[in-house]
Amino acid sequence: MKRCFLGAMALAVLWLAGCAAPREYRPAAGTPTARLNLQGLGDKRICADGLWHAPVKEGDGYAAIPAGRRVIVRASHSETHYNAVFNTRVRCEASASIVPAPGQKYLVDYEFHTDRCYLMIFKEDASKRTGLVMEPTLAAAPACKTP
Repeated sequence: MKRCFLGAMALAVLWLAGCAAPREYRPAAGTPTARLNLQGLGDKRICADGLWHAPVKEGDGYAAIPAGRRVIVRASHSETHYNAVFNTRVRCEASASIVPAPGQKYLVDYEFHTDRCYLMIFKEDASKRTGLVMEPTLAAAPACKTP
């Protein structure tokens, strides 16, 4: 009886772990895409087709994202602050949206300061001194729901 219970618990844990894993974004063949630079702080997610996805990082640190329609980009970060009296876990999440152009590269700048976080998305442009320009379609992130 005990062995059966432990086996059932192990299966339940594995099943729940599989359900909790974020679905990966993989564009269909022939779909216009842009590239999102995932390097830097924060766990990045995108909302495409009304669902949250984990962008698939390629060897160069970029991931394909849908182009030609509004995409929500979210980054989150958590850390634990330890001291002699108690521990505090801080989690911060920020998001913004853009309409990526096909073939364009974008940089997510996610910063975490004093329990607040900020997210900006820049268009990469090698002709500029900084290599970046403001993305003109940058806007607040609407809710991620099925269109």
